[in-house]
Amino acid sequence: MLFDLNVKERREDFFNYDKELELLKRAMNDDITRMIVIKGIRRIGKSSLIRVALNELKIPYVLIDARLLGVASVEDLLSALATALTDAIKKFDFFRKLRSVLTRVSGIGVAGLSVIISGKKLSVFAEFINLLNEFAEKETKRVVMVFDEAQDLRMIRGFEKVLAHVYDYCKNVKIVIAGSEVGVLDRLLGKNNPKAPLYGRAYLEIPMNRLDAESSKEFLRRGFEQLGVKVDDKDLNEAVAKLDGIIGWLTFYGYYRYHYGHEEALRRAVSEGTSIVRRELENFLSIRRQARRRYLTIIKLLREPLSWSEIKRGLELELGMKIHQQQISRYLRELVDYGFLEKHENLYKLADPLLYEAVKSLK
Repeated sequence: MLFDLNVKERREDFFNYDKELELLKRAMNDDITRMIVIKGIRRIGKSSLIRVALNELKIPYVLIDARLLGVASVEDLLSALATALTDAIKKFDFFRKLRSVLTRVSGIGVAGLSVIISGKKLSVFAEFINLLNEFAEKETKRVVMVFDEAQDLRMIRGFEKVLAHVYDYCKNVKIVIAGSEVGVLDRLLGKNNPKAPLYGRAYLEIPMNRLDAESSKEFLRRGFEQLGVKVDDKDLNEAVAKLDGIIGWLTFYGYYRYHYGHEEALRRAVSEGTSIVRRELENFLSIRRQARRRYLTIIKLLREPLSWSEIKRGLELELGMKIHQQQISRYLRELVDYGFLEKHENLYKLADPLLYEAVKSLK
């Protein structure tokens, strides 16, 4: 169902991104692409794209969702790996066979179908990947290692070096990286940084863009058809105008519209979405306390797209002080890098329409 709130795993539940899906499947299944990078704002469908592709290809995979790691330490990464391997053992014969040799990696143990990792060093992760590559050479010739919201892993010292090693020497392990904080993800990938471990490695980039207005309405129409619900075009237009082309928020609306009327469904979608966005913004601001008011003021100014100079003028007017040009550029760059703003030509705009709702109650 299109309005299922879970990550989609079947094509029939997945909407619109057929071109991106076929491109991803071809790259996962070929012998030349070493790394695939999927970029897009939050809740645009990156995780669903990956899951649908993997399920259609039936390639064995390990998927680590970095959103669940918190601060992202080595211990958290290894804990996530243990969980991912336990899931993989239950899904694939390949990993059930791999289970018999996992204990060759110091710090990894097996209890029934469960994997237990007692090691606390990144070398455990690196040794596991080497073993995975060696085992795949004998079995499937290909296994996929997925890192969802991978930009959070940049904080783990040495992680980029492990990825570079996998890229260069583990030819049977395909790397798939997805991220919503595009600028931070680029740093992980070593973009424009010759000293970075991954600098110069070629990869396939698959961008996922928001739905346009017509596609957004078509998504809602199809979802309501599946549920046997009739909805006026006026309601669809209002929902799309409020939630833009972000499929996650449109799914919220469709789900609640099935249970409630239009007004209550839209209210709930906006309210829950705003709470999620506010929490994400608070996490971003928590380590930027001194400049908190400046970041919030910039977001509040962007009720409509503005140029750099218009933002500077508005920010100084609101705060009653002059602000150095380099500081303003840094604020804007960070807001773009972390996925809160988008820059098109010379204009900045909010990446998520609910971000403006989220900052209303923040100081």
